Amino acid sequence: MTKQAYPTPVCTIDAVLFRIHDEQLQVALIRRPSDARVYANVLALPGGFVHVDSDQNLNDTLLRNLKEKVALSPAYIAKLEFEGNISRDPEGWSITCPYLCLIDESASCSEQVCWMSVSDFLGESPSINLPFDHQQLIQKAFHRLYHRAKYSTEPNYFFREPFTLSELQTVYEIVLGKPLHKKNFRDRIEESDSVEETGESKIVKRSRAKLYTHKQPQKPHFFSRVLQGALD
Repeated sequence: MTKQAYPTPVCTIDAVLFRIHDEQLQVALIRRPSDARVYANVLALPGGFVHVDSDQNLNDTLLRNLKEKVALSPAYIAKLEFEGNISRDPEGWSITCPYLCLIDESASCSEQVCWMSVSDFLGESPSINLPFDHQQLIQKAFHRLYHRAKYSTEPNYFFREPFTLSELQTVYEIVLGKPLHKKNFRDRIEESDSVEETGESKIVKRSRAKLYTHKQPQKPHFFSRVLQGALD
């Protein structure tokens, strides 16, 4: 008896690229090709199909698509929970592996990238409608980053260049949407042993602030206690 092959659902990756710019958390969108079979010329998350003949794993698929479509190499990537069903793609069953990607503000990217505030996609009525389930993927990535920011150094990856501790604290405050207690924040960062002084400084508000960089190898550290807000 001939063994019948199972139908193969379409498999893709979707990249949720976040950066901090103008004191807001932003997400990268690109316009789909004019000849796309569905949602032509519509803004969407960058992503693409798995190339089974050349991609060795899903990370390869992610990095290839980011290089080709947005000319970006993220400082940090994290796989999120797979999404798959018969309704997310008008053409039928599909599975996607969404990734949370953190980008340094100074990183150059394709001129075709459209950066929008993440807050535009967190409510039930977004400022623009995204195709497939891309609004839900942005929400999924944000909630991952938001909760990790409370008890880990994951937001540190928004920086590639040297930074002050005040600049680093501002990034956490933007992600969490509230001011943080300065001493508590610095205690958590010191406890993490994730950054080190560069020996240089810069003038900030007429005072000289020390510059820090990531210790190598860089990896997320989990705090013993969550970060506290200024009013907690």
